[in-house]
Amino acid sequence: MKIDIGESLVNSYLRHVKGCRIVQQNWKPSGNWQVGDDLLEKTKIEFERIQRHKAFTEIFKTGFDQTVRQTELDVLGMGPGNTLYGGNVTFHEFGINFGSKTDTRNRVIKNLLRAYLAMKCYFPEFNHVLMFCAPRVSVPTEEIIREYFRIIEKDFSNEQTRFLYLSNDTFRDEILMHTLERIPEEFDTNELFVRSFKLLTVYAHDIREEEPAPPRETSGKKKVERKKKKEENNPEHNNKPGEQNIERAGGQEGQPDKPELENENNVVPDEERIRNEVAKVISRVPKWFTRPGQNNSRILIRFMELYEKKDKITLQELAEACSEVRNFSGNFTQMNNVADKNHGKVFNGTSDNIQLWEPIREFVIQEYIEFKKSYYSS
Repeated sequence: MKIDIGESLVNSYLRHVKGCRIVQQNWKPSGNWQVGDDLLEKTKIEFERIQRHKAFTEIFKTGFDQTVRQTELDVLGMGPGNTLYGGNVTFHEFGINFGSKTDTRNRVIKNLLRAYLAMKCYFPEFNHVLMFCAPRVSVPTEEIIREYFRIIEKDFSNEQTRFLYLSNDTFRDEILMHTLERIPEEFDTNELFVRSFKLLTVYAHDIREEEPAPPRETSGKKKVERKKKKEENNPEHNNKPGEQNIERAGGQEGQPDKPELENENNVVPDEERIRNEVAKVISRVPKWFTRPGQNNSRILIRFMELYEKKDKITLQELAEACSEVRNFSGNFTQMNNVADKNHGKVFNGTSDNIQLWEPIREFVIQEYIEFKKSYYSS
């Protein structure tokens, strides 16, 4: 059986935070369970209500019996107050991905609604808390999932059933942090997450704080010291007043002094170049979305439109989508490199898989969301 650390974490959360006396991982219904006709009929009515709902017409591809029998819950816990907690957990390092963003949304919604039907069918005497948990979800996918999750809450929540969607910061604050607060004295070797946490903290007392680095000299002080040293080594530094010292950095009369850089080799450090580039992009991208007719604006907007539909975009696909952009290749290059006079680096990757540049990825996605909101509202 596959061991999943996310499932183990939610298992520990239900046990130690929610107080579940019984918790089972990888729960599935049995085909031998008998369900009364009245209860079966009521659950079928709910299934048909989901099928007729304009937001969920493409959620279930199978009939009622198969849909309910295929229910799988990563974790099922029986808690106080006659409450059952049913949860599914998905953890992908770069964000959950079940294909396109629409496919990912449908998978999440299907998990919640199928669990809803199974709980009504097999545990009608309990209150139900149905959870979908994901430590990381990208901003565009998060937006589309939460839009549909709000519909589920509005149309299917009731006194007996409550839905929870826990992702990103909400997952961290509600599940991870609350669980870590409760398990310092727990020693159950069956809980993988608890054991892994204990292993990580075994050597915590041996970690010493790093000695603080000596204070860094300011660039102004370094300039003065270098200039003073240069004058001391220059035989002409004692020229009489009024005589002009024509020796400059380049050794030519009238040539202005070259700006001095922080490092001795007069090369801008990579970290500083990255910071400068990020600052440039942050200042320019909002303007691009207000001027969608510019070439760089068109390229970025076309990319984001493709990015909404698929996670892997080739250079050829982007070029075809930007057929109206003059000199696409040159403009794209200006948006794919770090340089003093470029448009602003927003892309990275290869010709077979173009991605948003990671340092500004979330910022660009958020600006695109705001652009779409203003576009549709106008």
